Amino acid sequence: MLALALVAACAGLMLFPGAVAALEFVRARVLAGELWRLWSGHLVHATPRLAFVDLCVLALLGAWWERRSRVVFLAILGTSALFASLALLALTSFERYTGSSALGSGLFVATALALALEQRGGLRVLGAVLLALFAAKCVFEASGAQGALFAALPAGTLVAAAAHAAGGAGGALVVLLRQRRA
Repeated sequence: MLALALVAACAGLMLFPGAVAALEFVRARVLAGELWRLWSGHLVHATPRLAFVDLCVLALLGAWWERRSRVVFLAILGTSALFASLALLALTSFERYTGSSALGSGLFVATALALALEQRGGLRVLGAVLLALFAAKCVFEASGAQGALFAALPAGTLVAAAAHAAGGAGGALVVLLRQRRA
């Protein structure tokens, strides 16, 4: 139920006009010490259109992970958000960022990797294919191609390719650490 509560909270924040300004990732404010924005920027969305795809992914893959392990689900979210925000600071010139697409990327890669590590052949192949597709998506986004693959962005909005790749890396790290412990 945490996944659905998270989706509901993100959707609910859209009802409050000041929520985006109070919670979005803003480079200058993060560097000035408002460190909560490293995580909270992933909870608010600039437009309902952008929120729709992100929140559908969070609901679906979040529920799948929550059924497997609530602790792992939360670790994926926290690590993906942190990695994505640090990538935005270190690798991009983005002044602002909103949206949970990096969290969705973390959940997607974690899911694909978990499938690829399964003992059954069909799931392993599916996981490997999904990982390859995610890598291709990241390469496409990083190439500077206009627009996003799975969402219609408002004019002038850039795809945060580094955040998506880093969010995916965060999800992968959690699954690999979990695998190592097992």
